[in-house]
Amino acid sequence: MRACAIFTAQVLLFFAYKVMLSCYNETMRTMEQPNLSGPEQGDDIAKVERFLESTTMRYRAEGVPLGNDSRIDMAAYKGLYPDVAKDLERNRDWGKEWFGGLSPEMARERRRLTEGEQLEMLAYAILAKNLGERFVVARTSPHDDRVNKVDTIILDKETGNLVCAFDEVGDASGVNYEKKQTLVRDRNLKGGASLKYGIGVRREKGKQEVVPSAAEHLPLFYLAVPGDRVKKGMKEFVADPVQQSEFEERLFSYFIATISAQIGALELYHRRLDPELKKKLEDFKGAVAAFNARQGKRK
Repeated sequence: MRACAIFTAQVLLFFAYKVMLSCYNETMRTMEQPNLSGPEQGDDIAKVERFLESTTMRYRAEGVPLGNDSRIDMAAYKGLYPDVAKDLERNRDWGKEWFGGLSPEMARERRRLTEGEQLEMLAYAILAKNLGERFVVARTSPHDDRVNKVDTIILDKETGNLVCAFDEVGDASGVNYEKKQTLVRDRNLKGGASLKYGIGVRREKGKQEVVPSAAEHLPLFYLAVPGDRVKKGMKEFVADPVQQSEFEERLFSYFIATISAQIGALELYHRRLDPELKKKLEDFKGAVAAFNARQGKRK
């Protein structure tokens, strides 16, 4: 019986993967290859950055502790942890490892031109534009990006919980992609993602505000978008809170489809999941189902 159950789980996991891959291929197949020159690509990056700045200002007004780069601002946690200064110093040391003796300005310029940074920017922008007022999307702090391997987080303001975390990856097939699948699955089975510099919701006297908070047992998902599709997304992105291009719509549909497939695959291990992670997974599953229904009405 146990062998049969294992075989059944493997078959279902295989079909979940095929569904996700099919959604990916359909989204990417219909888009022509981009042809970006250096200056044009710089303009596209600046356009997305303008959207991130306006989104960051809106989230800050709600109390979300974000820096100018849309990342969680670690300095806002000094009242929560005694070692924030040490973590900030460690971040600077990591920056020197990556960029050597470059000035902070030159290092930021070098970073924004990398595919990894642009993928994080694009994923954040697509999610923030499409998820609506119920959710807050934030890029993680440099500490949690490096130490806890999480790029983006989503806060559900209705429940007050961080409902999931994302690790963006540039490979959508091959050995590296398969390794990422295994790593993410294993992390979820070991309790999910953790954040030192997370966010939560505090409610007092009928009002609520977003506050700094640690987080544990977050369902972790991966978003795989190859470099050429990232460039296409940056080019086609519309820096408007409402209007969006066909490619943006397709990319968001792909995100929802791949998240849905990963939720289904993770539920095959429901008896091994941490209870808190399972609850967050159920909450987010309901929201994803609503987005799936909305996507269906658009077609």
